[in-house]
Amino acid sequence: MTLLPRKKSRRAFENFLLAHYERVLRVEKVASRPFVLLLDPSSLCQLQCPVCPTGLENAGRVGHGRSFYRAPRTLLSREIFDAVLSELGDCLFFVHLYNWGEPLLNRNLVAFIRELVQRDIAVDIHTNLSLPLNDRTIEELIASGLDRLEASIDGFSQETYGRYRVNGRFELARDNLLRLAAARDRLGARTQLVWNFLVFRFNEAEIEPARRFCEERGIEFVRREAALSEALRDEFLPDYRQGEVFNDFFVQREKPFDPRAIAVRPEASCGWHYFYSAVNADGSLSPCCAPWESDWDFGGIEAAGTSFGDIWNGPLMRASRRDVAGRRLLARLERSGALASIATVHDFLKQGTICEGCQMPLAMHELYSNLAESIVAHYRRIMPGQHGFLDRAFELVRSEPEEFVKYYSVFARR
Repeated sequence: MTLLPRKKSRRAFENFLLAHYERVLRVEKVASRPFVLLLDPSSLCQLQCPVCPTGLENAGRVGHGRSFYRAPRTLLSREIFDAVLSELGDCLFFVHLYNWGEPLLNRNLVAFIRELVQRDIAVDIHTNLSLPLNDRTIEELIASGLDRLEASIDGFSQETYGRYRVNGRFELARDNLLRLAAARDRLGARTQLVWNFLVFRFNEAEIEPARRFCEERGIEFVRREAALSEALRDEFLPDYRQGEVFNDFFVQREKPFDPRAIAVRPEASCGWHYFYSAVNADGSLSPCCAPWESDWDFGGIEAAGTSFGDIWNGPLMRASRRDVAGRRLLARLERSGALASIATVHDFLKQGTICEGCQMPLAMHELYSNLAESIVAHYRRIMPGQHGFLDRAFELVRSEPEEFVKYYSVFARR
């Protein structure tokens, strides 16, 4: 199962098409808004997971010559939530209420879910579930209309689970998931409940017991591969992943900078500049869901000040849309004579935005392509034959982008 769209308004479907049109044409100042949003209810967490930046801060093990990765650590306020929803609510098909923190630490979480659902926005959360939840909270979560809850429980005993989920309590997380399943069944809710199991060397033997446990209780079991650092290889890497090369963002950016690497990069646009966006708990807007550090943020939303649209079409975002491959940034450094001082990839990236010469895998540009496809299927299911122009546009938008642009341009000139 997966997250499915709810939205039925023509405006949302038209924004979806406009976003695709502007992306194909590489428009820098856009009229469209994202249709998928990561909105983090909390940048706080009670655990110390050794790959998560929040967990590393909690454990006092921030590396790379830093004292923190993201500041301030906080909870999403009602004011910021309202500002985001009032501006984007009519366009959003999906909101992921999670990113770098534990969503259930925000006491407004259930209210946030309800308001998103009232706007026909599909909502999911990822949680460690390793915190006390009273019966009322369990019932309200299920009754809120939440589409999907994924619980990160990496083991089937405290001994294995606690090696990665440091300070977590296995039985508490497991029992909370069982209580949610019982509430779902009692209320006849459609909330999808998921046990996410990151595989490590020390918990491989517990995969099947956890899977059987879920099957017997109507809980979806999802086995996932963990992102790891070189320092954790010996302790955490499963045997079947031995020999794997770790080349994460921190590793890549410390490498010597080679201008030839820019020349061979495809000059493709990025979905994070047109389709998706990530708003942190303090209202800051990140380039995508990947950068840990607040250094790279594009600006901050303020309840009575800077809007999402101000940042979405601000100079940093427009520069990023213009130069994902980094070729224009490279040419500028060559013209100015500054290229000689660039020693590492990090030196190069700091001359522009993190998107100019993006070091992420190209798959990151299309991270939620499955959700975009589900919107197309959703339109065909609920609106066939109602809007002649839109019907044809939705036939072309994902399968034949160049033909779609030709077709859509007739509408755009009206």
